Amino acid sequence: MSVSKNFPQVVLVSGNKFHAYHLARGLHRAGWLHRFVTTIYDKHETGLPPRLVQQIPLPAYFTLAVMQLPLPEAQMWSYYLGDNWFDHAASRYAREADVYHVFNHHGLHGMRIAKQRKAITIVERSAAHPLVQQRLLVEEYARYGVRYPLANKHINDKQLQEYVEADYIFVASDFVKRTMIAEGVPEAKMRKNFLGFSPEHFYPGEKRDDVFRVIFVGAISLQKGVQHLLEGFKRAGLPPTRSELLLIGETFPDASSFLPKYESIYRHQRFVPHSELVKLYHSGSVFVLPSLQDGFGMVVYEAAACGLPLVITENVGATVRDGQDGFVIPICDPDSIAAKLRYLFEHEDERRRMGESARVYVNQFTWARYQDQVIQRYREILKIS
Repeated sequence: MSVSKNFPQVVLVSGNKFHAYHLARGLHRAGWLHRFVTTIYDKHETGLPPRLVQQIPLPAYFTLAVMQLPLPEAQMWSYYLGDNWFDHAASRYAREADVYHVFNHHGLHGMRIAKQRKAITIVERSAAHPLVQQRLLVEEYARYGVRYPLANKHINDKQLQEYVEADYIFVASDFVKRTMIAEGVPEAKMRKNFLGFSPEHFYPGEKRDDVFRVIFVGAISLQKGVQHLLEGFKRAGLPPTRSELLLIGETFPDASSFLPKYESIYRHQRFVPHSELVKLYHSGSVFVLPSLQDGFGMVVYEAAACGLPLVITENVGATVRDGQDGFVIPICDPDSIAAKLRYLFEHEDERRRMGESARVYVNQFTWARYQDQVIQRYREILKIS
């Protein structure tokens, strides 16, 4: 590709929020964002001129409608159909691009059009390689009597084809990169950019009670490992009057395979505005993310920035120093969760030390740093000094 100007015209395409707004702001700051194509623009997001934003809302409304259908795999089919509709609709802007940068599963059709005018194509991947993800979930779903959705295969097929056809793949962590290499994706295509958090929104605060509160934030689903957190919390045997497990997030359909068994041992808040999460973190004692796979887990750094020690699995991409900022444990291991929770419950001074260590450590992982990383990757790819 030859850029006719002294800067590239980047068309960024994302049919969901992910970390797309942070990426768009970084590209805009560099003067390179030509157009940010999305579904429904979040009016609470700032820093992007409206003239650079192109909304395509119908696929999002369609996705929500399909998700409500009383069908076993409605959620996965809604993603498959909605993302493909969005991809085709967004592709009309591909001819404007010197660089066509898409989020995985949102851009195969558009990338092909962009390549016709010799644009550089980039795919953003923030989770484990789809086949690694599939193997983990098929095994876990079978354990809980849940059928792996057929729609996932179609989603995976498209994601894999995007890796074949893209010029570059941006990944969010060493974990994601390792899974991609293990499945044969050329390392030369990949560029790693650690994600971040907003220090102006997440910071330490005063805990106003003496309850040992374990906090989880994310989808209530098998993939997030909530079933193992519930079992681990149960096995920890903490005094019920002095401890609490708080789950924050939407309940996915597969959660019905495990939630009823534990209904008396947790408290659930279905939706909390992102701006309000900081208050809940201030009420916590430890943050746990027991995902079977999580390419990064931005909530990990948000919780750490509020001074919480962390318990995460080795398949969570966020960098945590085991034994310093908390604990890194194997996946699908409720006994490890129980042991770490008991230890943190019984060792308050160590819990506070780990929380402070985590807070100081994650200060380097800000969105400003992420944006600088991305711009450096673009400069390397485009050979711009």
